[in-house]
Amino acid sequence: MKKFIALIFFTLCTWAPCWAALSLSVSPVDGSNSLRFQSTYAAGENMKEVHIRVTSTNGERYQIFQRVLEPVINEKGEALNLQAIQTQTVPNSNIAGTLYLQNTDHVNMGDQLIYSSNPSGQSDSFVIGYSLDRSLIAGSGTFTGRLVFTVRSLSSGSNDQAVINLFVENPTSFKISVQGRHSPNFVHARSSDTSESTADAVNISFSGNAGQTIRIFQQADGMPQNEAGQDLGAGVLQLDAEGQTDGLRAAGISTLKPGRTLIYSSNRSEDSFTVYFLADAAKAQQQDAGTYRGRVTYVVESGAGQQEFPINVQFDVPPVFTMNVTTPSAGGVNFPRVLAGAPPQDQEVVITVTSNLHKPYQVVQEMEANMTNPQGKEFNNKYFTLQVQIPEGQKGHSDYTEFSPVKTGEYPVFSSDAGGSGATFKVLYRLQGYSQMTPGSFMAPIRFSLDQK
Repeated sequence: MKKFIALIFFTLCTWAPCWAALSLSVSPVDGSNSLRFQSTYAAGENMKEVHIRVTSTNGERYQIFQRVLEPVINEKGEALNLQAIQTQTVPNSNIAGTLYLQNTDHVNMGDQLIYSSNPSGQSDSFVIGYSLDRSLIAGSGTFTGRLVFTVRSLSSGSNDQAVINLFVENPTSFKISVQGRHSPNFVHARSSDTSESTADAVNISFSGNAGQTIRIFQQADGMPQNEAGQDLGAGVLQLDAEGQTDGLRAAGISTLKPGRTLIYSSNRSEDSFTVYFLADAAKAQQQDAGTYRGRVTYVVESGAGQQEFPINVQFDVPPVFTMNVTTPSAGGVNFPRVLAGAPPQDQEVVITVTSNLHKPYQVVQEMEANMTNPQGKEFNNKYFTLQVQIPEGQKGHSDYTEFSPVKTGEYPVFSSDAGGSGATFKVLYRLQGYSQMTPGSFMAPIRFSLDQK
């Protein structure tokens, strides 16, 4: 009888339904049976989502964790950098309880808390997403591993697990280099850099492209600015993309401007080109002196995803405050063979002032003594006159728009506008012979200086 009863008890225990207090199921939202990142994908397909369901029957509060079960390795035994797989729970995808990992993090081999139930341990479901940053993957091939999810009761210790196979396909290692000629992330341009031989540049090269279209954009969020917050003027800084390639889409000279510009596109397996940073010397002279700083970002779109390479740009405009004086001859202002009854003689001096200081200035003329001939005989300055001729439309003014006697000493013959604009003007000197003069050749001992007000 005892044997019969024992047999009946064992049979009942074996065949009676045994329900788990907690059960966990996971399934990719796309209907597949694994979490797979393929080597190519359309725009927007990089995000993979997994639907997680928990059935709870014991009314106990529980938590759900995820972790990578073992290193994710490729055929060569190379381990995947787990920081390349980013993860984040999808807000409001649950019914009850609290979602964790709502800010992007990366998977790892330790337990990551992703969900905590409400106090009553209600059954629930939610969605967690995964994306891939291919720029952090060093090797190539297919990386395989497993992602395990665990649900644990906080009181009884009951638990359940579910595992998803993980596949990451990375094509032949795509490598790209975007570096400044003299410093990796920095370009230093100057207003004197008007040719490729002296200009700083960015060298761009890539290899390992598996026949997919690679596009490279040049992006500037704004123009470089000086210490006072002033933008570098349009056209001052120019870019010249050069290279032995048919992939350039912005070959030749172009001006730096805000926004994104496509500069390269092809499906070549490898290629290289250079972007030179040049200055328009004429426009640079009109720019305020100072150091202008900004940033240009090169955005590379390829089968390996999108990569960005920021390059800091510095453009120097040195102070310019110069004057160039052009006289009729190497000897200055000379009047040969002046006779009492002869027609007047004219000599012309051209003065050019260049300034980017934007401060007013004057061109000052100085004549220490009256003109004399080789025998030391003075010329009466009443018959030695000057006139300043300023081109129409040019800024600046002079008190000598009509012929007036040349005086000894220092005095301004030209004054700029309030903004110190550059100028080119003529000073016309006229010498008229007069009776009782001593005939001969005369030289005007004139000197010009440039003074800031």
